[in-house]
Parts: sequence; structure tokens; C-alpha cells
Amino acid sequence: MTNEKTKALYELQAEICHALSHPVRLHILDLLAEREMNSTDLIEILEIPKANLSQHLSVLKDAGILKVRKESQFQYFSLAVPKIKDACTLVRSILAERLEEQSSLMSELQKNLKKVSKK
Repeated sequence: MTNEKTKALYELQAEICHALSHPVRLHILDLLAEREMNSTDLIEILEIPKANLSQHLSVLKDAGILKVRKESQFQYFSLAVPKIKDACTLVRSILAERLEEQSSLMSELQKNLKKVSKK
């Protein structure tokens, strides 16, 4: 791959990573991976103001992650790139492994502290 293509690819990847960098947007992706929803559905589930939801949806749309379908007065949102859910699942599994390792380390430290304090 040429340098320019590589740079463009990194920029696109950074844009997607930025779009995924907020917990509410990750929650939106989880919900939309299950089914198409409109903003009313999302507002009820996420319990956030309409203006906030609109900002989050805009970031996801701009990154090319969401697609929008209009039906009468409603906009329905769905994943434009279903593979994005696989990427999120992979990251989540990495984080779960990391938390498990940290938990094991904490348990080991606590055991060692108990041993030291008994002496």
C-alpha cells in the first residue's frame, strides 16, 4: 500500500475510533445491532435528552457507522457496517481479559498482605 493510502486508512480508522469513544454511542451500537430503531425508541431506552441523542447519532452517521431510513415523520437508524459490532465485541473481550488479570493480581496482593500482617 502506498504511503498516501496508508495515511488515508489511518485517518478513517481514527474517525471510526473517535466515534466509538463514548459509552452512550457504544450502547447505541449494541441496541442497533439487535434491530432498527427510531429516536423515540433510543431516547426511552437510553434516558438521555433528545439533543444529546442527536449529537451522538450525528457522530456515528458522520463516521459512516449508521444508516438512516425515513418513513413518514420518523427516521429509523440501523448499522451501516454490521462488522462494527464484531470489532466492539473483540475490544470488549480484550478488556474483560485485562480486568480478569487485574482482579487476579489484586487477589494475590491481598493474600500477600494478609500473610505479611499476620507476622
